[in-house]
Amino acid sequence: MLLFAFLVSTSFTIGRAITFSLDPVALTFLRFSMAVVIFSGVAGLSKEQFRFPSLRNWLRYFFLALLLVIFFVTMFEGLRWTTPLAAGAVFTLTPFMTAIIALLLFGQRLGLVGLTGLVVAGLASIWIVFGGELAAMQGLRIGKGEVIFLVGCAAYAGYAPAVKKLHHGSGLVNLTLWTLVAGSILLLIYGWSAIVNTNWHLVSPVIYLAVGWLSVFTTAITFYLIQYAALRLPSVKVMSYTLLIPAFILLQQLVNGGSWPDISVLIALGVLSGAMLILQRA
Repeated sequence: MLLFAFLVSTSFTIGRAITFSLDPVALTFLRFSMAVVIFSGVAGLSKEQFRFPSLRNWLRYFFLALLLVIFFVTMFEGLRWTTPLAAGAVFTLTPFMTAIIALLLFGQRLGLVGLTGLVVAGLASIWIVFGGELAAMQGLRIGKGEVIFLVGCAAYAGYAPAVKKLHHGSGLVNLTLWTLVAGSILLLIYGWSAIVNTNWHLVSPVIYLAVGWLSVFTTAITFYLIQYAALRLPSVKVMSYTLLIPAFILLQQLVNGGSWPDISVLIALGVLSGAMLILQRA
């Protein structure tokens, strides 16, 4: 899940850079389609037995894919109306929504220590998102982009619990592959007009390269990672790792020559790390 959080953190920066180059649905379809091709090769090399899904399994895969499609489309659409900063703040709500869903589905309770760790980690993550600037936090307004992305985060919050609920012994490679296939089909149906009316031959090679990164690392690999973790950890603990994403974004900015953050942000990084350790051991 640490690797998952790092890979997902790259999608916010890249997503913001390319979201105006393609329609959000067409962009997400391209992302899923590339991921299907790549993971088909992984499935062919895997020791896991290839199985064509039954009708019941198809229904499971389509439901899981629907949650992911809603998240990715709303992320790209939301970034057209808001900033990565505000989107990052909205995204920190995901573990709390997962906690509610996990409680309702499985009766999973965090307990006082775990809940405290989650709240402290969430507050530290928000502080990092805003760079320790109170003025920026106070200036946050819930607008169209934030509301759109909040819907997507609610869908994403249900993904880990849904994997645990609907897994039914499917191998992880098959589960990942057919979820990607189902997502591509849903996007093709929903966004047919946008997809066929896109001038794909005019799209910059840089955009294809960026979508290639999103397809391999922040789609195919992260799908596998979160499904692997969802079967071995409580759902809330799985999704709590999303709180580390702002910290990874900050580190990427530093590596790219960005200025060092305020001392309060560095303290928040330490608090976030400590709170995550408490949460994982709760």
